[in-house]
Amino acid sequence: MTLAKIASAAGLLLGMSSVPASAQSQGTEAQPSRAQQLMGDVAPKLAELTDDVLFGDVWERPGLAKRDRSLITVAALIALNRPEQLRSHLRLARQNGVTETELVETITQLAFYAGWPNAISAVGVAREVFAEKNAQESQVPAPAADAVVVTKAGSQPTVAGSPDNFTGAVEVAMRFQRPLPARTGGGIVSFAPGARTAWHSHPLGQTLIVSEGSGLVQHWGGPVQQIGQGDLVWIPPGVKHWHGAREASGMAHVAIAEAQDGKSVTWMEQVSDAQYRGSVR
Repeated sequence: MTLAKIASAAGLLLGMSSVPASAQSQGTEAQPSRAQQLMGDVAPKLAELTDDVLFGDVWERPGLAKRDRSLITVAALIALNRPEQLRSHLRLARQNGVTETELVETITQLAFYAGWPNAISAVGVAREVFAEKNAQESQVPAPAADAVVVTKAGSQPTVAGSPDNFTGAVEVAMRFQRPLPARTGGGIVSFAPGARTAWHSHPLGQTLIVSEGSGLVQHWGGPVQQIGQGDLVWIPPGVKHWHGAREASGMAHVAIAEAQDGKSVTWMEQVSDAQYRGSVR
């Protein structure tokens, strides 16, 4: 992206109240975008730039997660005291996984750097947005106990793996825990090259299904085994082990485990660099 495009996009981002097309309600292909609805009749080129540069490029760039982009945008709009634009981006931030607590903390932090009046104004807008969401949630009936529940891809926020339990860059997506009497839980875990779990065990064992890349798995005192896309890994109950990506390749796997007495994992010490690099890869 050129500097001119970045400057253009930044100006649009801070001056517009619309949100990325991916966050808008889905419709037919011919349905006009939010930018087109707002200004397409008066400034069609500006609407086109908004869709193509800001929403089609900046918001889709992989360098930042959309959750982080939302938090940055909200902070900028608070600092500039843009309540109308802030209202739209607070809604989008909630959709992108930013919690109410995080948004309130952002407002509080900025009161000391962007000015008390700006923070007070933002609190009023946040109150309205939070009330809207709470009202909507109270009107949505809970699914019946015997209903099939479909969780759409991308509908859940991706969270970073805790540095207490992982080494390197690790992300967890599509995390789930089934209600009793079911005991199954899990998620999709993505490891950057060289990233891995700490030593840990599962009371009822764990199943891994490698979906991308290649990695390693080892139980305490045992050999390191290489795993790759399509491989199925079974870790028996109570066995101390670790798993992660190879140094030259990232890896993603689906992790599934059952809970015993409400607990599905016991975390232990980190896998040291010497332990990791001392194995044959």
